Amino acid sequence: MTTSPPRLAPHDVTFWDLVVTSGWHLHPLTDEELHYFETRFPTLRGKKAIDAGCGTGGFTRHLYAAGLDVTGVDWSPFSIALARQATPCPLPYLVHDLSLGDPPGLIARSIDLVVCRQTASLLRDPDELLYRIRTNWLRPGGQLYLSEVRITDHEARTQRGGMTEQQLARLGVGWAHATRHDLTSQRAACVILRSPAS
Repeated sequence: MTTSPPRLAPHDVTFWDLVVTSGWHLHPLTDEELHYFETRFPTLRGKKAIDAGCGTGGFTRHLYAAGLDVTGVDWSPFSIALARQATPCPLPYLVHDLSLGDPPGLIARSIDLVVCRQTASLLRDPDELLYRIRTNWLRPGGQLYLSEVRITDHEARTQRGGMTEQQLARLGVGWAHATRHDLTSQRAACVILRSPAS
């Protein structure tokens, strides 16, 4: 397993296909994050969810096992192919570039939960994605679970991915409620945003 990603432009499908084949992860899912997620979302069985930027589908499969009606979305065809291979049931996965608009077939304001791990900060306009999630994806009162690596201002100028303290603080703008939890096992912040009730 390599310790750093391939050296290509991050907003490039080829880059992410190589990331997957290298075995590199920006920050893998830990027991600490999984425990935090499960305690914050204990009663989601039967709800509709989207795993936005699902990669090879590890968290998508966790959501499915928890009883959610979940769709995994990622723009890397190779990642989606691996996600399908690793899923023993016919779990829906879509190849789609989130920076180009909503996933095909999305029914407006029909989703209870969107998970967005290590994805928003890699887009050219993360605010635009969060706005679409809040106004067009989530039902009234629906929630977004977002996980991002915490980076310094200097790191933000020299690398792609992760969010500064200022960027993390801005995430709650326009949302009805925001909750943040910093993981101790790695340098990541988990943010839960709830959309307005109407």
